[in-house]
Amino acid sequence: MKKKILWMSFVLMALFCAPTQTQAQGFLGKLSKGLDKASKILDAASDKPQEGSQQLSGQDVKQNNGVSIANPISAAMEVELVKAIGRSTSENFGNVELVLRIKVKAAENSIALGGSWGQGKTQAFDADGNVYKMDKPSVSDRYDVTEGLPIKITCNPFLKVRKTEKFAVVKMVAKCGDASGEITMKDVPIEWDPTDE
Repeated sequence: MKKKILWMSFVLMALFCAPTQTQAQGFLGKLSKGLDKASKILDAASDKPQEGSQQLSGQDVKQNNGVSIANPISAAMEVELVKAIGRSTSENFGNVELVLRIKVKAAENSIALGGSWGQGKTQAFDADGNVYKMDKPSVSDRYDVTEGLPIKITCNPFLKVRKTEKFAVVKMVAKCGDASGEITMKDVPIEWDPTDE
C-alpha cells in the first residue's frame, strides 16, 4: 500500500512539473527505475528481523504437526512442541504434560519455564473456555540447557484437564538470561495414555 501511494505521488509530481510530454516520459522512466530499486531494498529489509525486536520474533510459526507457536524470545531460544501427553486420573479427567525441544542460542546454562510473573501466566485453555494450571501456578521451574544443542524438556503437567482432543491455546512464561516473555502455542493436540512410551 505504501509503495502504491509513493508511486502515485511521484507520477502526479512528474505530470505537473514536466513541461513537455517527452520530458515527462523520460522523467517517468528514470523514476520507475529508481522506484524499482527502492522497492527491492525495502522488500529485502522487511524480510529481515530487526535486531532487538521482540514483536518481529514473536510472530506465529506453524509446525508440521499443525501447532502454531509465537515466541517473543526466539532470538535467545527456539521452542518446538514435540507432543502433549495426557495421563488419565479418572474416566473424564487427567493431567497433561508438554514435551518441548528447546535450543538455546545464548551463553546460558539454565532457563526458567512456567509460573506466573511480570510477563504473564502459564495456563492452558480448551475450546470450551476451561482454564488449566500447573501444580504450582506461580512458581517457574529451572531446566539445565547447553548453548546450541537442542534439549528435550518435559514440563510440569497441567492438572485436572477434561479429556479433550487438544488445547486451543497454551501460554507459557519463559526466561533465558535477560530475555523473557510469554510463549503462546495454539491448536496443541493431546495424546491420551500413550502405550508406546
